[in-house]
Amino acid sequence: MPVRWQIDGNWTIAANSIQYWNWNFFTDPGTGGPNQGPIMFRAIPKGRSQGGDNTARNVLVTYDFAMCRGGPGDDHAPEVFYEFKVRNDSSIAVPFVLQFIKFSDLPLNT
Repeated sequence: MPVRWQIDGNWTIAANSIQYWNWNFFTDPGTGGPNQGPIMFRAIPKGRSQGGDNTARNVLVTYDFAMCRGGPGDDHAPEVFYEFKVRNDSSIAVPFVLQFIKFSDLPLNT
């Protein structure tokens, strides 16, 4: 069964800009370790009741997703991490939440 997480980190992306993101999972009982997946990430604009600005179109694009191995030289870095970009095609700054969906229960056919 897929698991969907929505995280509100009070993030905002400026108008017509790009943010570079990376995400990882460390080994702890709640996550099952760093090697998750398949997994999908999305940046979702906040609605008016969440503090969003609906006076203009809010268009966020999540793209260039990559599953990566190795860490930035830290012995405690996870072996697997995920990178992606978020682009704001709106004319205003957009507050957003990050949503990811894990499909960890899919069987692996080799």
